[in-house]
Amino acid sequence: MKRHVEFTERAGRLRDYLPPDDRERLLRLAEELAEEPYGPRTHLAFRNDEVTRSIWSDGLNVIYVVAWNAVVVVDTDIYDAARGFNEV
Repeated sequence: MKRHVEFTERAGRLRDYLPPDDRERLLRLAEELAEEPYGPRTHLAFRNDEVTRSIWSDGLNVIYVVAWNAVVVVDTDIYDAARGFNEV
């Protein structure tokens, strides 16, 4: 079952701030998570929390919560020091 994707206010502000190419990468990743939120590239964000998950993809980190009908993107960040984004 494909879930729909929602963004918290904080994650939505970052999504809207990102340059168009990065925003498209984030939205494609969010769609992938809607299809398969427990996919092999995802992992638990916290050891004692089964619903909060995380994924890294091309310098993009997304922390999200899986509900029965939605994937809620709680936080997202981009790591690309060459362009002035966060350093790992």
